[in-house]
Amino acid sequence: MKRISRIIIVIVAMMAATPAWAVFNERNLAQTLQVLRYELCKAYSEMEARHQAFEKRDEVQHQELVRLIHDCNELSLMLYSQKQDFTFDLTYALQQVTDHYHNFSQNRVPYDNIISFLDVEIERYDRLLGALKLLPPELVEVPDSLGPKLLDSLTMSLHTHLHGNHPHAEGEDPHQDEIMEMIGADEHDEEDEDHHHGSFNLDSLSLIARDSCIFYTEKLFNMYSELREHLVEDNELYETTNKRLKDAYEYAQGRYKLVQKKIFIDGQNNYWKVLRNFSRSLSQASTDFEDKYADSFLNDVKSEWRGPRVLGFSLNMLVFLLFAILVSYVVIALLKRKVRYFGTESFQKREFTINLLVSAVMISLTLVIIRQAVNGLHFFRMASGLLLEFTLLMVAILASILIRNSGKQVNSSLRLYAPVLLMGLIVISFRIIFIPNSLINLIYSPLLLFFGVWGQVSLRRYGKVSPKVDRIFAIVSQIVTLVTLLAALLGYSLMGLQLYIWWIFQLTILQIIMACKYLIHRYRHSKVEKMIRAYRMKHPSYKSKTEGAFIQVTWLYDLLDMAILPVLIVASFPGCLYMASKVFDLTEVCMNAFSYAFFNYDYLHLSMSKIVIASGLFFVFKYLSYVLKSSYGVYKMHRAIQMSGTGFVRENEVNLTLPNNVIGIVVWGAYAIVIVSLLSIPTDKISVIVAGLAAGLGFALKDILNNFFYGVQLMSGRLRVGDTIECDGVRGTVDNISYQTTQIIGVDGSLIAFPNSTLFAKTFKNLTKSDSYECVSLPVGVAYGTDVEYARKVIIKALAPLRKEDKFGRMMIKESFGIQVLLINFGDSSVDLLVKQFVLVEQRNAYIAKANELIYKALNEKNIEIPFPQVDVNFKNTLQSEQKNNID
Repeated sequence: MKRISRIIIVIVAMMAATPAWAVFNERNLAQTLQVLRYELCKAYSEMEARHQAFEKRDEVQHQELVRLIHDCNELSLMLYSQKQDFTFDLTYALQQVTDHYHNFSQNRVPYDNIISFLDVEIERYDRLLGALKLLPPELVEVPDSLGPKLLDSLTMSLHTHLHGNHPHAEGEDPHQDEIMEMIGADEHDEEDEDHHHGSFNLDSLSLIARDSCIFYTEKLFNMYSELREHLVEDNELYETTNKRLKDAYEYAQGRYKLVQKKIFIDGQNNYWKVLRNFSRSLSQASTDFEDKYADSFLNDVKSEWRGPRVLGFSLNMLVFLLFAILVSYVVIALLKRKVRYFGTESFQKREFTINLLVSAVMISLTLVIIRQAVNGLHFFRMASGLLLEFTLLMVAILASILIRNSGKQVNSSLRLYAPVLLMGLIVISFRIIFIPNSLINLIYSPLLLFFGVWGQVSLRRYGKVSPKVDRIFAIVSQIVTLVTLLAALLGYSLMGLQLYIWWIFQLTILQIIMACKYLIHRYRHSKVEKMIRAYRMKHPSYKSKTEGAFIQVTWLYDLLDMAILPVLIVASFPGCLYMASKVFDLTEVCMNAFSYAFFNYDYLHLSMSKIVIASGLFFVFKYLSYVLKSSYGVYKMHRAIQMSGTGFVRENEVNLTLPNNVIGIVVWGAYAIVIVSLLSIPTDKISVIVAGLAAGLGFALKDILNNFFYGVQLMSGRLRVGDTIECDGVRGTVDNISYQTTQIIGVDGSLIAFPNSTLFAKTFKNLTKSDSYECVSLPVGVAYGTDVEYARKVIIKALAPLRKEDKFGRMMIKESFGIQVLLINFGDSSVDLLVKQFVLVEQRNAYIAKANELIYKALNEKNIEIPFPQVDVNFKNTLQSEQKNNID
C-alpha cells in the first residue's frame, strides 16, 4: 500500500504540476498564435517528461494491484477458516482484515478527482484543437509527418526571409528555397484571393504557428486520453478489490462482536466446572495442543503458524535471554578490572539490576535485527514484534528503578516487581504461540495463584524497605492479580488476560512518569532553586513568597510538574488499554468500548473518551489559571515596588484578591463551557431549567447572593489578604476572602469566619489600610517626688534601640510622631505617665513586650521608683473581747 501511495502522489503531482498556460488579447491574431505556440510547446515538453515517468511506474502499479488482489484472497481464506474456540487465532485474522481494510481506505487512489480533472483537460484540448482547425483556411487533419522540428525549421526560414538575410548564410536550411517558393506562391494566391473576394486568411507565419499549435494540442490530447484509459482500468480493479475487502471487513466486525460477547459477557467454562470434568478438559487440551503444535498432519507442507517452530521460537528466545544475561555478567566482570566505578559499593548494590537492564537492551537490539531479517516470515515478524514490546517495557521499568532508588532499595524494588513481570512474559507468550482456549482455562488460574502468593510474600519481605511508590505499585499489582484470578475462576480467562497485560503497560508508563517526576524534582533542587536565589539577589526589593512568585524562572518546572505530567498520567490509561488490546488483536473492540456512551440520555452523553479528555483539560486549565494569576501578581508587585518610595512592598499592600478571583472565574468558566460542549449538553435545555428555577433559587439563596456581592465589594479594596483588622473585639489578620465568608486568623491562632454581609454591615478597623501603623500607649507609674522631665528622658532613651527598620526597610516606630511621654494622671500611689508612639501593626505585640522590659530596666538603673498600690489591713480580735466580757 505504501508503494501505491507513492505512485498516486506522483500522478497527482503530475496533474497539479501541469503548466497553467493561457493566452490573452495580444496585439493581433498573429501575435496570439505565436504566444500560444510557445506555451503549447513548453507544456508538451514538460508533459512528455512526466508521461515517460508515469509509464515507467505503470508496470509497478499493476504489479502492486496484483499483489493487493492476492493479499485480499489470502485474507479471505484466513478469515473464513478460523474456529471460534481458538480466540487468539481468530482475533489475529480479524485484526489483519481490519487493518488491511483501513489502510486500503486511507490510501485509496482518489480516482474520481483525477479522472474528473483529466476529463476537463481532454475537453479543453479538444475544443482548442477544433478552434485552431477552424481558423481560415480550415484544416481537416494535420499530416503525421508534420513534427515540431519541421515546423520550427519553417518558422526560422520564414523569419530569415522576412528580414532579408542572405539565402546562403551559415546554418541555413538546405530546403529553404523550396520552402520559400511554396510560401511565396501561397502568399501571392492569398493576396489575389483577398483582393478579389475580400475574405480573410492567415498569413504564412501565422499558418505555420497554427499548424504547430495543432500538432502540440493533438499530442497533449492523446497523452491525457491515454492516461485516462489507464486510470479507468485501474479504477475498476480497485473498486472490485474494495468491494471484496469491505465484505470481509463487515464479516470481521460481526465476528468481533461475537468475540467481545464471548470475552466480556458470556465467558468460558468456570474453573470449578473444569475441575469437575478434569479428565475431559485435559483430553480436550491435549487434543488442541496436538492439533496446534504437532506436525503429524503436516508432513508435506510446512506452516509458519503451526507445528514445533511456534514453540521453538519461544524456547529459543528463553535460551537467548539466559545467554544475554551471561554475556552481560562477563562484560561487567571485565569492566570491573578497568573502570573504577564498577568496583564501588554503589555499583555492587545495583549490579544485578544493571545486568538485567543490559541484557534487556541486548535482546531488544537483537529483536530489531530479527524483524528486519525476516521481513517475509509473518510469524517471526509478529512474534519478534511482541517480544520487542515486552523487552522495551522491561528496559523502562528497570531504568526507572535504577533512577529513582538508592543502592539499598534497588534490589528490594526489583523483587517486588519480579512476579508481575514474569507473569506478564508468560501472558505475552500465550499470545505469541496462539495458545488454545482449552489450555488457557486449564493452566491460567493455577499460574495466577502461584504468582499471587509469590507477590504477597515479596511484598511482606521487601515492602518495608522499598520506596513508597514501589510499595503502592506492588499493592496495586496484587489487586490486579487477585481480580484477574477471580475472573479466571469465574470463566472469564480471556478478559483476565486482557486486564493483566493492560496493567503491565500501565505499570511501565507510570514507572516512566515517576522517573521523570524524580528527575524534574532534582532539576528543581539543583537548578531552579539556584535561579530563584540569583533572581532574589538581582531584585533585593522583591520579597514575595506566594505561589508562582518566581514564575519567570520556574515556568519550565511548573509546566512539566503541573500540566504535562498530569496530562500524561491521564492519557496513559486509554493509551495503555489500546496497546494491550493491540497485543491481543482487539483494537477494534477497545476503540468501540472506549467511545461507547455508557450513560446516554437526552441531556448528557458520557463515555470513557470524554471523561479522559475532560480530566486532561482540567489540568490544562488549572495550569492556565496558575500562570495568569502568577503573571499578574508578579506584574503588580513590580509595579508597586517602582511606585513606592522605599523600594520595598509587602504582599498585603498589593490587592490581588479580586483579580485572582476574576481570573479564576474566567478560566473555570471557559472550562465549564468546553465541558458542556464536550458532553453534548444542550444549552437551550440548561437555559430553560435555569429560567424555571430562577425565582425559587433567588428567594432561597438571598443570603448567599448578598454574601457574594458584599464579598466582591470587600475584595475590590476595602480588605486585602494580609490586612490586620478589629471587629467585635476580635483582632486578627485576614487569611482569605471568598464569595461567602472572610476568614481571619486571630492573635491566639484561632480561625474565625465572618459572613461577608455581617462584616460589611459592621464598623471594623482596618489597621493596615493606610500606613500600617497603629497607636500604642504604654502606662508607666513613678513615685511622687520624681522629676517627670528626667523620667521622660530616661524612657525615651531606653526605647531608642527599638527605633529601627524591619525587613522591608520601614521604621518600626513612625518617625513623624516619635515617642511621647505624657503625664496623664495623679494616681493614689504614683504619678501616671503614658508613653505613646505609632508602631507597625504586625510588630505591635513584640514591641510592647520589649518596650516594657526596656522601660522597667532603665527606671531601675536610674533609681526611679515604680510604686505599687499598698493597703494596710487591721484585724480586730473580737473573740478575746467576748471572753473578757463573759468573765466580767
